[in-house]
Amino acid sequence: MTESDAPKLVGKTRWRRVPLVLVPVYAMIAGLFILAATGMLAVSFAVSGVGLTVTADSLTTGAVDTNGIGLYQFGVADFAGNGTPVPQFETIVPHATLVNLCQSVSVGPLTLRTTAGNVAGSPVTATNLVVDATSLSSTGGSFTNINIGQDMGTFTNPALTMPIARGSGPNVNTGPVPTGTFGQTATAASLTGLRQVANATSAGNFTLPNLSISFGAPC
Repeated sequence: MTESDAPKLVGKTRWRRVPLVLVPVYAMIAGLFILAATGMLAVSFAVSGVGLTVTADSLTTGAVDTNGIGLYQFGVADFAGNGTPVPQFETIVPHATLVNLCQSVSVGPLTLRTTAGNVAGSPVTATNLVVDATSLSSTGGSFTNINIGQDMGTFTNPALTMPIARGSGPNVNTGPVPTGTFGQTATAASLTGLRQVANATSAGNFTLPNLSISFGAPC
């Protein structure tokens, strides 16, 4: 959508309420990348195309990375096994805490359900968390030092990369995020009532207390 396409607002703007109104928009720009020692590496495997539902009572970012950023968000295209590009919302979280995490995916006629972090005081924690989602919603959220319209190609410490082509075997080739790529960043963020449909999840370290995997109802 261009500025000329945007609806023209009439009346008084309550600036303190603007971030709350824009929370769904923030969520829909996103997907997640792995933070490696040499840079931010996009999910580098071909996605199956089978969506999985992921929910959590809350997701909170932790310490910032060496760019001073706790959350990156922008859109990219992953690649299916046949080379077809799959649009995704990309969200980068170097350090994440999730309460009452649930993940479900269809396995034939059954639903495989994974839960963790559902006991008070024992949340799920992840470093370099990666979730590539086709949709994401939240009942509420807050962002600290948010920059909307950030050029995602300007980060160097580490730099950001993205999928550029289907590679050999299960791999996808990556390259630098082009200068001028639209996105948003924040030094900290917190989302409640998180629900997303994702094609891929990855993390450098994923701690899952009270882990349970079974066939059951969708999340």
